[in-house]
Amino acid sequence: MNFINKCKERFDSLKTVLCIGFDPVIEKIPFKRKNNIKKTLINFYFSIIENFHKYALAVKPNIAFYEQYGIDGLKALKEIIKKSKIKEIPVILDAKRGDIGETAKAYAIAAFNEFDADAVTLSPYLGLDSLEPFFKFIEKGFFILARTSNKSSNDLQLIKTIDNRFIYQEITDKIIQWNKTYSSNIGAVAGATHIEELKEIVVNFNKESGLPILIPGVGKQGGSFNEVIDILKEINYPLYKVFINSSSNINYAYLNYPDMNYLEASLFEIKKMQLQ
Repeated sequence: MNFINKCKERFDSLKTVLCIGFDPVIEKIPFKRKNNIKKTLINFYFSIIENFHKYALAVKPNIAFYEQYGIDGLKALKEIIKKSKIKEIPVILDAKRGDIGETAKAYAIAAFNEFDADAVTLSPYLGLDSLEPFFKFIEKGFFILARTSNKSSNDLQLIKTIDNRFIYQEITDKIIQWNKTYSSNIGAVAGATHIEELKEIVVNFNKESGLPILIPGVGKQGGSFNEVIDILKEINYPLYKVFINSSSNINYAYLNYPDMNYLEASLFEIKKMQLQ
């Protein structure tokens, strides 16, 4: 079963668009014993998975947060992905890969064969030949950076082309083309922090029966879950193709709620991001 079909089946059962980011910061994990990094990461995220798997359409571990802890971090990542898949949660590996030729092929093999991810985030900056090695894994999902949620995204994404269009608009057009040519599992990353541009993207995607769209920026970065949902519902977007991500706002929610333990605090934030 391909990535989007897995997500549709899960959405039909659970009616959720929440994507929980798994971004470990060892100093913030609320466990007393942290001398064994691998064990600490596994125990923390296993508890998140066990308690909250029914609230998530997908999970999104960011590989950089595991790489910073060396081989122990990467071993933990493999176990966390394995545990997620045991619970039948689709896994989006946030790796933002974007290189050409044999390098891209190696990155793709690592993401899909070594780590067994269901989908991956990709950078389009080097063009199609940096993406095609990933697209050969036709059952997998692909989220291509289009209009990202970070503050400096304007530096490049709002540069205008000779056709007087923004770079991000050209990228979203390319994503639509690649979706038609290569796989219906190809979609975009578009942040909730640029709400009008996000609306433009989802309107254009909806003309093509809706492309997969990963929406970061809700929570700590200031984006509004309800505002995004209102836009999606207004145009009748297929919600099983929507992944609204929250990472640190859920992982470390207990830091904002001193009267709750970490699981209670995480659940409090998770419930803010459930469909009504």
